[in-house]
Amino acid sequence: MIKLLQLIVVVSFFSCSNEKNKNNNLEDVLYNSAIDNRSTNYNNNNTNDININKKIVGYRHLNELIKSKTVIKELDLVEYYNENKNQFLRDGDEVYCFRFITDKIKTANNIKTTLLRIKDSNEDEFGQLIDTHKPSRELINENRVKKSYYELFFNKKNDVVGPLKFDNMYLIFYIDQRYNKGTIKDFISVQDDIYDRVYKINSEIIKNQIIDSLMVEYSENGKTK
Repeated sequence: MIKLLQLIVVVSFFSCSNEKNKNNNLEDVLYNSAIDNRSTNYNNNNTNDININKKIVGYRHLNELIKSKTVIKELDLVEYYNENKNQFLRDGDEVYCFRFITDKIKTANNIKTTLLRIKDSNEDEFGQLIDTHKPSRELINENRVKKSYYELFFNKKNDVVGPLKFDNMYLIFYIDQRYNKGTIKDFISVQDDIYDRVYKINSEIIKNQIIDSLMVEYSENGKTK
């Protein structure tokens, strides 16, 4: 029993030792690659600990390589969206609207009057209103709106909300689309989220490829220092 425990301790020791050596070897490889490529300003670190300094330089160099080699195409984003639509379900009702803002109550009332009059019946006049006041576009989720405004956007089915006064400004909302909870979000509204996901996946693949390539180049050719 004692011999078995001794064997386990020895195996564990060598396993930990090998993992530590592997990590140290990787840090050396990354550092040497950074020095050879001169892609990282490795003299800007104020630390006096050379080992910490080498580690920082090496991994900074690795991140630079990953960024330079990770290319995300729009087709990649579209494919991810089409294959994972069920990941982009709305967690609540939403309204997509135009938000007009002005510091004059008269202008705010004129915008509201115009919106109520034309609505969807006069696209040219609506376009002129957009060009004149340049409203922002907002996507409002029922779970992330203040209770005091919930009824205005979700209980009442009005297309025009406001003017609402905030400090010295007046806001008017024109609701263009309503979406029910559980429906799939459109590609444009989740494009940034998809980019982050695809970048994370692809950059991890690129990272492993870079490490494998550098380990072969520097370790097998005796270039580690």
